[in-house]
Amino acid sequence: MSANATSDDSLPSGAPTFAMLFAPVFWGFVAAVMLVGISAMQGYMYFNRYNDKLGVRIVAALMLILDFVSIALVAQSVYYYTVASFGNLVPIHHITTELVLECLIGGVITFIGQMFFVYQLWMIKSSVNGILPSIMRLVVLAFAIVGLVTSVGCSTMMFIHPQNVLANRNPKFAIFAGISKTFGAAADVVATIAMCMFLASSDTGITGTSSMLKSLMHLIINRGVLVTTAQVLLTTTFFAAPTHLYWLAVHINTTRLYVNTFFGMLNARTDIRDRFTKSENMTFPETTFRSHRLTVGKASLAGGGEKISQLDAQEFSMGQIRVTTSSTVAEI
Repeated sequence: MSANATSDDSLPSGAPTFAMLFAPVFWGFVAAVMLVGISAMQGYMYFNRYNDKLGVRIVAALMLILDFVSIALVAQSVYYYTVASFGNLVPIHHITTELVLECLIGGVITFIGQMFFVYQLWMIKSSVNGILPSIMRLVVLAFAIVGLVTSVGCSTMMFIHPQNVLANRNPKFAIFAGISKTFGAAADVVATIAMCMFLASSDTGITGTSSMLKSLMHLIINRGVLVTTAQVLLTTTFFAAPTHLYWLAVHINTTRLYVNTFFGMLNARTDIRDRFTKSENMTFPETTFRSHRLTVGKASLAGGGEKISQLDAQEFSMGQIRVTTSSTVAEI
């Protein structure tokens, strides 16, 4: 009772109760644990199915390790606030060191996921003319770097002012957090648009290749919509409800979504390969799509026939996938 009385005196009139504050965090933690389980399963599938380049496998292992460390830090903090300090709102005035480290790890995971996308953008040989492709690649890279730097700044403010994070929010912390999430969302939006635009520009009109490109674009769009929605929701709850911890519940799940979508894109290669195995040959980690456009050349043949024989080959690359469509010679 004395602890509750202390907590009531320490918070302004009309402040949310213990249950109101930590219920979203508890359910957010439950969802995060389930997402970590999905990441573990996806990681197991990836390392058993694929033998990519060493660099890709190291990045994948790093993502899994950081994800496990991150959820462990969150678990310790949830235990501290909801079990060790049950019914007491005084500890909310001081953020745990574990949450500070988790925030930093979350920024690193987000940056790695976005850099994987940047790598794919640089590998694609886009058919779009002009300097637009280069500009879009650089914009995604710049936004991702700004997001990482401000995420480090956010974690630094949390470490310097631990008593002004969950309650009585420090303005510098709020600014760094807002910029980090805004630029993170912007990087994902631009990357998704650029990837779809580059893939669409490489469509040759051949049925098999077109279907494969559409499947890739659907995968990329779904990934972009998912992580961007999480970033926007995080930013919205952070500023719209400063006296609640809704944003913390979203934050601990946003990190998990980046790991999930990272492995989801790697493992989706098997499904795409199986769907187009009759007309394409797909390998990894290098990505090259090679298609052949038919150029009609009319020649007088015995019996009035015409032969289409000249093929104009076109190629573009995308990191992590190789697709080759077979040459076609048609006789009319």
